Amino acid sequence: MRFRPQRTINRQKRVQLLMAILLLVSLFFSTISANATENDGYSAQEGQDLYQKLKTGKRPQSERTYETPEQPTVYLTFDDGPSKLTSQVLDILDKENVKATFFALGEQAQAHPALVKRIVQDGHTLGNHSYNHVYKELYSDFQTFWDQIQRSEDVFASLAGTRPQLVRAPGGTYTNFDAYYYYLMDQAGYIVTDWNVDSGDSKRLHVPVNEIWQTIKGSPLEHEINILFHDGSGHESTVEVLPQVISYYKKLGYAFAPLTTQVKPKQFPVGKPKWSRNMSLAHFQELMKETQQYALAHVQTDQDQKDAEQHLAQQTAVAREETAQILSAQAALPLQIHVAGGSNFTIEPIEYQLRTNRIELPLRFLIEKMGGQVEWLAEKKTANAHFGVYDLEYDLSARSIRLYTLGNSVATYSLADMDFKDGKIIVPLRKTIDLLGGRITDTVIESNKREVSVALRPFYIFKENDSLLKNSLFAMGG
Repeated sequence: MRFRPQRTINRQKRVQLLMAILLLVSLFFSTISANATENDGYSAQEGQDLYQKLKTGKRPQSERTYETPEQPTVYLTFDDGPSKLTSQVLDILDKENVKATFFALGEQAQAHPALVKRIVQDGHTLGNHSYNHVYKELYSDFQTFWDQIQRSEDVFASLAGTRPQLVRAPGGTYTNFDAYYYYLMDQAGYIVTDWNVDSGDSKRLHVPVNEIWQTIKGSPLEHEINILFHDGSGHESTVEVLPQVISYYKKLGYAFAPLTTQVKPKQFPVGKPKWSRNMSLAHFQELMKETQQYALAHVQTDQDQKDAEQHLAQQTAVAREETAQILSAQAALPLQIHVAGGSNFTIEPIEYQLRTNRIELPLRFLIEKMGGQVEWLAEKKTANAHFGVYDLEYDLSARSIRLYTLGNSVATYSLADMDFKDGKIIVPLRKTIDLLGGRITDTVIESNKREVSVALRPFYIFKENDSLLKNSLFAMGG
């Protein structure tokens, strides 16, 4: 047996120890690199896959959660300001005790700093509408859009101490945004919101008041309505029609609230962009890094924003509760219904309720008082109301109403406004009269008097077995 010198053995041990140290150092830095990649939000391959997915126009599902208000709600929004008209809009909102949302331009904010401060001080939501509203610049490349949002945000922070998370794209997102725009804004923590009712006040210069009003009245009624208005220069008609619009929705039973990060945004689908632009993988990765860094740097700002929104929500809830208490006290009077050309009847306080200027009552009570019939199908959870040439099928499970004229299906209304209490379907008076083709011509809601005047068409009160009259009505279009 041969023995190795001690010196040789020690040298080999030192080499082995050095190799082990080098291996541990290598593993350490590999771990740091892997963690850094994870913290960036995606691996290189995942980033490429995401890039390709967005390139096809597909948007990843948002993980945000939102709250749906119990009461039907209108969100009044005003774009392109502030201007000399904004103070008039704020005065009207203050008088009506209504909160709204102002998507302001940074350029205009610098020109009217006092109005920006008042918007925030009055409890309205301030949103970001870019800096200069120039489409060609904003939609040539996301970097330009991003830079304008940042520039305006800095203006708002310096003037009113707030950095809005809500953004409205000038002209709306449809054909202006692509999936990259949406995704990058979401990564930065912004919420982009469009609208579901366009008042039409910006179709051209000086749109007449009546045209705006008819557009509003002709718009569908949904549980949450986000209305596009403008408070920039040249929109005097918007100021003039605003009180009428607020009164209209109040009478329909809607509450008003400002947009917050808790409100699910109305967003248009991704359409084919009308702007010529290219997004390379390298540029996308640069933008991803920039938006993610912004999000990390503004975590505390976001929390401050949420705290402010929570305070605003508490104020709104108190205002709603006060209104509900006042209306509850007012409801302790009989309601007189005057039907033009028909019989009048009285609804006792126990049979109806006032809620935010809306009269609600049982469907069967109303239809039978007016001379119709209601059949309740318990197994289907539906009620069939027959009145004159009209039939209304109320489906509680689907929350829908199907309207028939002379047995022919005319329309279906989804997310219909109805409730079920104590075995009765509760419906709003005005909407139900409208569905029956009538209209409420006058409403008196005072401390000592409750009266509603209803106009019905003459052929509502025909004999059901009069086939000749039915055929005549059908020929006239029902």
